[in-house]
Amino acid sequence: MSTENRLQALIHRLEEGGWAPWIGRALLAMAVVYVACAWFFKDSGFRGLGHEKAMDQAQISRELARGHGFSTLLIRPATLWQLKSQELPIPKGPIPDTFHAPLNPFLGSLVLRAFPQAATMTSDGTVCVGDKLLAGLQLAFFLLAVLVHHRVTLRLFDRRLASLTTGLLLLCEAFWDFSMSGLPQMLMLFLFSCALYFMVRLLQASNSGTPTLRWSACSGACLGLLALTHPLTLFLTAGSVLAALAFLRLKGRDCAVLALCCLGIFSPWLLRNSQVCGSPLGIGFYSTLTEVCGSEGMIQRNMHLDAALQGVSPRLFTLKIRRQIQDQLAGLYQHLGFLLPAPLFFVALLHPFRRAETAGLRWWLLTLWILALFGMAAVGLEPLNPAIQPLLLKANDLHILFAPIFATYGLAFLLVLWSRLEIPGALAHRGFLAGVFLISALPFLSQLVELHRAQPKRIHWPPYVPPYISMLKEWTEPDEAILSDMPWALAWYADRRSLWLPLKRSDYLSLHAFQTLGPIVGLYLSPVTGNRSFWGDIARGEFSDWTPFVMHQTDVPDFPLQHCTAMPVDDECVFYTDSPRWIQRRPGRSNAPGGNPTPQK
Repeated sequence: MSTENRLQALIHRLEEGGWAPWIGRALLAMAVVYVACAWFFKDSGFRGLGHEKAMDQAQISRELARGHGFSTLLIRPATLWQLKSQELPIPKGPIPDTFHAPLNPFLGSLVLRAFPQAATMTSDGTVCVGDKLLAGLQLAFFLLAVLVHHRVTLRLFDRRLASLTTGLLLLCEAFWDFSMSGLPQMLMLFLFSCALYFMVRLLQASNSGTPTLRWSACSGACLGLLALTHPLTLFLTAGSVLAALAFLRLKGRDCAVLALCCLGIFSPWLLRNSQVCGSPLGIGFYSTLTEVCGSEGMIQRNMHLDAALQGVSPRLFTLKIRRQIQDQLAGLYQHLGFLLPAPLFFVALLHPFRRAETAGLRWWLLTLWILALFGMAAVGLEPLNPAIQPLLLKANDLHILFAPIFATYGLAFLLVLWSRLEIPGALAHRGFLAGVFLISALPFLSQLVELHRAQPKRIHWPPYVPPYISMLKEWTEPDEAILSDMPWALAWYADRRSLWLPLKRSDYLSLHAFQTLGPIVGLYLSPVTGNRSFWGDIARGEFSDWTPFVMHQTDVPDFPLQHCTAMPVDDECVFYTDSPRWIQRRPGRSNAPGGNPTPQK
């Protein structure tokens, strides 16, 4: 064969032959690696864990990696109330955690166990290695979820739509933000995508008359693992059974197998909670009182929840659910990751898709989403304070799980509408698709540009300054505890037991006097309280009992912590303690965040 013929054959293989798909996949993989590296290693990129529940689960992962079981260094006053009401002992070491579901902390513990140096909070600059590892774990689950969703789209539609949807998902900033936050939403997305895949296989097997039990069992198992990641997703299991009976007309045994597999996986966790705290739902159940008895923080900081429960009424719950549903529907486009085709799923319900599984799955998805909406409204999507919470992400958000499949149906419907316009020319069609991609990817592209031109910002300030928080580990002993308005950060970065600031100062004084938790030797306050409105939250609100300390006053009589020092950044944090511990430094270490702090008293 001549050189010219060989060259033509090579070009043909590159453009249309067997090499073309692999070259496209290689380029896509290189682009993903580049974006991930930019997010993790650019000075204005990854700034550490930024959500309180991500830090809370991170420190639980570390306790698991140390062999301490599913325990926590974050001590909620409501947990103390629950243990006392059940006449159970209060440990003076790590307390069994009954707030979070176990799967995400367990997987995080495997990562921390593989890299022991991360569990000791060594740092790379100002970003802790443990933060990067746990965020990297969520990023891996996001990419796995994209691969699984590609397989789902292949079975529902065709290869072209699967490729287009994959590109949309990789250009959605919301998925990258959730990955970098350390929250378990990307693990949940992966498990939900697997459950969706097995449900499609179940529908196809049912339509073809082949055995279906293995697919219903696999789908139920994925939903059970999903519940072990976040119990709120049990609403999805209820929706699956309801939709399978009402719309998909599956056999009753398939629905029973699905439900039993889910409950069989989740029920051991309920038994464990009953043993350690007397309630199968743990202390996390009381978060459903958010907006009924105050904020979630007020509920978890209350050592007298029995008194607060007396004012609860069905009318207050009804008002809360109505308000939550209105707010979620108003921000639905944002909750679906700003993907342009995603909201069009609801319009696509009116389109008669040809494939039976494609048409039937829409009503399964709609039922799941409606029950998820009700569940999120009942528990509450916590409002965030932009002054102290840089990431506008919510730990109870389930909308993001539906964004990929909603976008798939919406994009398919858009392409059907475009074909009916009968506009000639491939250029116009590509321009239409480019417009859809550009609108959906605008937040992602904007963030990518900022990664290369913004000023370095390596921490989530306010309120988190990990290097200075970790210094509290040097100022306290392992058997001592610290009182704080952000105990999740102290538990993770300072590796010390941290009591969440009780609603009443008298509750702390009682714990201190009776040594219920051992010695509580410090009080660390940050912009979590300092940046709140003075009258609404501090002077007359939930922090009214702690107003002198939030205002950094040093002349509070009859308080056991009489020594204090201001801490960076710009003295917005303050540490009260029983003695000037910053002076009693250890050899070879600086005695203060900024050099030599001068005690104010």
